[in-house]
Amino acid sequence: MTFQRARNDEQRQIRINQITTAMIELMEDLPFDKITMKKLGEKLSFTRNNLYQYVKSKNEVILLIIQQDFVEWANTLHDNLQPLKTPTLSAFCKVWVQAAVKYPRILHWFPLLGELIEKDVTLEKLIPFKKSYFKILEAVKKDIIKVLPKLDSAQAERLVYFHLRVLPHLFHLYNESSVQKEAIKQAGYPGPQGSFEEQAEIEMQIYVNGLYNTDLEINE
Repeated sequence: MTFQRARNDEQRQIRINQITTAMIELMEDLPFDKITMKKLGEKLSFTRNNLYQYVKSKNEVILLIIQQDFVEWANTLHDNLQPLKTPTLSAFCKVWVQAAVKYPRILHWFPLLGELIEKDVTLEKLIPFKKSYFKILEAVKKDIIKVLPKLDSAQAERLVYFHLRVLPHLFHLYNESSVQKEAIKQAGYPGPQGSFEEQAEIEMQIYVNGLYNTDLEINE
């Protein structure tokens, strides 16, 4: 790939897509801590200065990847929920989890946003990410309420937070390294049972039932 300076917004978006694709490919071969901006530039045939015209750190690239995945996840969830008119809670949770597993990078990276990624990005990159996130949040809340009309807007938002805060911990439990698995075995703990999908559906049903059965108003 030969670098050519972007002359307009469309060309700039093409460059951004090339950068995020290259990062995804690098992450398939290397641990994230072994990936450098130099390696990313080399894969793209971009000089360091050329690459820095678009992103200032590898965490900015991760932010862009999460933003893309979040949009695609929301669209997939929307499409998959449409056929559900009066679903059982079990059917709703199954559809939700099926959409979640299609975008594992959200489950992997979202818990690290506040403490790691967002602190290493420019305001220029963080503002559009936040705007996109809150726009998607509102859309997903509407999709939830349409299918589960017993939930109000605040409860629907908590369900999205369940996806972003609770499911990732369960996801990591089912995707531990061989060293982690061996340590658990040596510690005498049996480890997780069943599959991530099965346990996620169960946990989600418990959570939604909790939302149904609480009248507490929590000020955040």
